Amino acid sequence: MQHGFSMGSLDIVGMFPNIPVKKALEVVREELENDETLSGRTKWKVDDIMKLLQISIETYFKTLDGKIYFQRDGLPIGKSISKPLAGIYMHWFEKTFVFGEDSKFKERIVFWKRQMDDVFFIWKGSKEELELFVWHLNGFEYRVQFTLEVEKEGFLPFLDVGITNLDGELITKIYRKPTHTQQYINWNSNHPKNMLLGVLKGLIHRAHVICDRKEDLLEELQLLKNVFICNGYPEHLVTRTINESWPWETLKAALKGIQQDVEVEKTGDYCEVLHAPYVKGFSEGLQRKLRKVNIGFVPKRGETLYTSLCKLKQKIGFEEVKDVVYSVPCGGCGLRYLGETGQHFCERRRQHECDISNKKTSNGFYGHSKGKVGHEPNWNGTVFVAKEKHWRARKIKEAIMINAINPTKNVQSGGIMNLEKGYEMDPIWSGFNGVFREMMDGKILKD
Repeated sequence: MQHGFSMGSLDIVGMFPNIPVKKALEVVREELENDETLSGRTKWKVDDIMKLLQISIETYFKTLDGKIYFQRDGLPIGKSISKPLAGIYMHWFEKTFVFGEDSKFKERIVFWKRQMDDVFFIWKGSKEELELFVWHLNGFEYRVQFTLEVEKEGFLPFLDVGITNLDGELITKIYRKPTHTQQYINWNSNHPKNMLLGVLKGLIHRAHVICDRKEDLLEELQLLKNVFICNGYPEHLVTRTINESWPWETLKAALKGIQQDVEVEKTGDYCEVLHAPYVKGFSEGLQRKLRKVNIGFVPKRGETLYTSLCKLKQKIGFEEVKDVVYSVPCGGCGLRYLGETGQHFCERRRQHECDISNKKTSNGFYGHSKGKVGHEPNWNGTVFVAKEKHWRARKIKEAIMINAINPTKNVQSGGIMNLEKGYEMDPIWSGFNGVFREMMDGKILKD
């Protein structure tokens, strides 16, 4: 870096919630319309893509008191679509306001690199001109605001990298904030040993990649050694892992940038994989034995105090339940209607009420109450007898319940208000009718 240049970084304040959605969608539409390869990659039209994009970024929040709020603007945090949309908008923002034809400061920018909401740049000019440039950036879109940080005594921290300007040469090394606690996963925690070692190996690899000078690398490796020993790792294991990293990292650095066209045959694939909770001292032996019969072992999270005691998921109201088999009694005679729905129950209830009001003969409720007084559905007595997300399985469960109440071929013979039995079932299921009736009776009496 030449004399008179300076380093700096910009941070976008609250990027996702502050991206103007309307403008972002306009930019996306323009990019799609100018993409000559779009028709060869998809059969969808631009209007179809934009419509689905608008639907995908709609976000509703339901509070504990039952109120529902709609996010009017800004990209929702947590949705996978937010990151690419923000990237497209910021690319347009940089192209228009930073490097655009009307930009008065583009000649001052020697280098510019953005990583999501963080920008590293090299500036050719005075500090006053730099501050004026940032002031201009903050004036184009009032919601997209930048904060500036410049190098101090030739040093600038950017993300996890410390960058030093040494006589015009940029030198990088690992950077940690002063508040860093040096706390990593403890060796005695209930995790597989290969995962614990993976944390150490990952940080060692990062040190080899980021540290330019050997003295910085040796200092970082010594720090990692002390830190992981303090976190319970065996000293001999930490030392061996660090020593073995040198030849491997040197080889990777030598091969970096060399494209290898030779495809290496995979030899470690497994026919089957067992997913089971990790048990310290047992899972390792099980993994070795399963490997001999070409079966892999992947530990999954088991029951913890957090999962047992902390129920953070908000309770769903009765009317908002979906993917259920439901039973609704008649207010006059007690006969029950059995049905299934993948919608919220409140929506299905409104459909039934609309069919009754329109005197639809294909509706079981209307067919039962036709010509009778006081035989309206007792919605307050509704019971959910089964819950199932898969639509075919839900249809089968509905048919099983209907057949359990009325096992005869004649649907009108009694026991239920349904006009049809639904999914055709094998007669073998009739042997369990007593069990299913007891199960339904238990649900009804409980509620």
